[in-house]
Amino acid sequence: MPQVAQAVPSHVPPDLVRDIDIYAPPGIEGRTTHDVHALWKTVQDSNPPVFWTPHHGGHWIATRYNEIERMLREFAAFSSSEPFLPRSTLPLQLPVQLDPPDHMKFRKLLMPAFTPRMLAAATDRARRAAVEIIERIRPQGECEFVEDFAGTMPIVAFLTLVNLPEEDYSYLRGLAIYMSKPTHPKSPQAWSEVSDYVRYHIELRKKQPQDDLISSMLQADVGGRKMTDEEIFSMSLVVVGGGLDTVVSMTSFAACYLAQHPEKRRELIENPDYMNDAPEEIARRFGTSNLGRIAREDTSLGGAELRKGDMIVGIFPAAGLDETINPDPMTLDFTRKGRRHLAFGTGVHTCIGNNLARREIRIFLEEWLARIPDFRLTPGKPPKMTTGLVNSMESLHLSWIV
Repeated sequence: MPQVAQAVPSHVPPDLVRDIDIYAPPGIEGRTTHDVHALWKTVQDSNPPVFWTPHHGGHWIATRYNEIERMLREFAAFSSSEPFLPRSTLPLQLPVQLDPPDHMKFRKLLMPAFTPRMLAAATDRARRAAVEIIERIRPQGECEFVEDFAGTMPIVAFLTLVNLPEEDYSYLRGLAIYMSKPTHPKSPQAWSEVSDYVRYHIELRKKQPQDDLISSMLQADVGGRKMTDEEIFSMSLVVVGGGLDTVVSMTSFAACYLAQHPEKRRELIENPDYMNDAPEEIARRFGTSNLGRIAREDTSLGGAELRKGDMIVGIFPAAGLDETINPDPMTLDFTRKGRRHLAFGTGVHTCIGNNLARREIRIFLEEWLARIPDFRLTPGKPPKMTTGLVNSMESLHLSWIV
C-alpha cells in the first residue's frame, strides 16, 4: 500500500532530504525496471553518501561502501533490533534482530545446519537439480529462467540442507516473491502462510525428532535454559525465509548479464580457473539486500548527524558498485583484484549461508555454460526486476538455438 511521507525532523538539514522511496526508486515504473542495479548506481552517484527520506516513517539511506560497512560492524552504535522497513511490519526474526552478546548465543545454534557434511549434501543436490533442469529445458530452445531454473535449483538444495520436503519448493517460492516486499498487498498473507508452514514442521519434529536443524533447536540450551516455542519458531522462520530468495536473485541477475555479454561467457568457458572467483564477482556486482539498523546513540555517519532512535537503511548492492572501492564497478570482471562488497553483510551478522550461496552460483555457471553456452534475452520480452528487502528478478526470458 502507498506509504505516507512523514515530516522531516528538525535535526535533518534540508540539503540532505531526498524524495526517494527505496521500494520505488527513481526510474522504476509499475514496480519493475529492466536494470535495478543501474537505478541504485544512479541514486548513489547523484546523492550524498547518507541522506534522509521522508518515506516509510522517515529514515536515513546509506549507499556507499564505507558507510554501510560501518553501520554493519559497529553494533555498539547501530542496533540490529529493527532491520526491516517499514518498522514493526514483519515477525520477529532471531538472531537477525539481536545484538552482541545475545546474538551469538542464538546464532551458534544454526551452525549444525552448515557443517561441511551438510553443505556437501546440499551442494550435491544442487548440482543434480541443475543438470536435471537444464537437460529438461535445453531441447525447448527457451525458458523463463526465474521459474524454470533459479527458482528451483537453489531452493531444492536449501530444502535438502534443512530436511524439508523438496516438493514444497514451488509453494515456498511463490510465497518468497511477496515476503521480500513488505509494502506489497500480498506480503502479509505470504508471511502468514510461511509462518504456518514453519509451525507445522516444528510440531512434526516434536512428535518425530530427526537429524536436522529444527529437531536440534528443540533440544538446545541457550543461556542455560531451553528455548521457548516462540524462539524456536523465530529462528526456524529466519532459516526458511533466508533460503528462498537471495541466491535465486543473484543467479538470475548473473544469467541476465551473461545473456547480454557473450564475451563474458567465452571468458568463463575458455578459462575454467575463472570459476574460482566468478561467484565472488557476481556477488559484488549483483548484491540483493536492503536492510537497516537503528542508531543506539547520537552519531555521525557520512556527513550526516543521526539521532538516537533514527533508522538507517543500507543499500547493500550499491556498496559493491562504489567506484571508490571497486574501479569500473558496473563491469563484471572475473580477474578483478582486491574486490570488496557487502552482498552477504559483514561482521557478526554475516549471512550464515554465504558459503552455500557461492557454491550454488558456481554450479549454475559450470552446468549451464557446459550445456547452453550461447543464449540471449528473448526478443520482445525484456527482463523485469524489482526492489524490496531483496532486489529481485521477476521474470527473465532466455532463448538459444537447439
